[in-house]
Amino acid sequence: MRVYHFLPTKWALDNIAKRRIKISELDQLNDPFELWCGSQRDQRLRKPLRDFKVDMAKRFGMICFSKRWSNPLLWSHYADKHRGICLGFDVDDRGLKPISYASRRPRLKIPPTIEDMDRLLFTKFQDWQYEEEWRNWFRLDQREGDHYFYPFDGLVQLREVIVGPLCDTLRADIDERLTGYSDHIRTIKARLAFKTFQVVKNRMAFRHY
Repeated sequence: MRVYHFLPTKWALDNIAKRRIKISELDQLNDPFELWCGSQRDQRLRKPLRDFKVDMAKRFGMICFSKRWSNPLLWSHYADKHRGICLGFDVDDRGLKPISYASRRPRLKIPPTIEDMDRLLFTKFQDWQYEEEWRNWFRLDQREGDHYFYPFDGLVQLREVIVGPLCDTLRADIDERLTGYSDHIRTIKARLAFKTFQVVKNRMAFRHY
C-alpha cells in the first residue's frame, strides 16, 4: 500500500541518499499518551502499564506513516511548516497496521489480555485522526549516531518525493540523491490548492533546473 512520511528537507534528502528511514523512539514522540491510552481508574493497572512503557521504550521504536499527503496540517507539523519534503513509500500490507482513534480511554482487563496490549500499541485520542496514521513497531538493534534506522528494502520501498509548497530545494539536488535507484522514483512539487484547504501537485513546477 502507498503511504507517506513527512520530514524537514535536510533529513528527507539524507534518507533518500542513504536509503533508510528513522525509527522513532518513544521519548521522541509528540503524544505523551503513547502506550498510555488505557483507562487507569483501577490503581492496580498503573504500575504494570508504566513498567510496560519503560520496557517498550528500551527495546522498540516505531515508524509512522500517513495515508495521504494532501492535509496541510501534516505539512505544518512534520515537514517544517511546508518547507520540508514528504516521502511516499510502498509498504507491504503485512508491515503496517492502522491506528484506532478513540474519544474515551479503553478499559483494560487485569491482567491485560493480548487484545488489550494491541490496543495500547495502536490507539490514540480522536483529535489525532487527521493524521490517518499507519504504523509498525521495530526492534532497536543497532544505533547509528543518535538514532536507529530501518533500511529501504522489499518491505519499505521509496516511490515518491513530494517537495513542499515552501521548499526551495532544486530538482537537481533530489535527482543527485536518487542516483543509483533501480526503480523510477516520481518527484512532485506541491502547492496550496486554489479552491480547497489541501496541498496538491503543482503541474507547472520542475520543468527547468
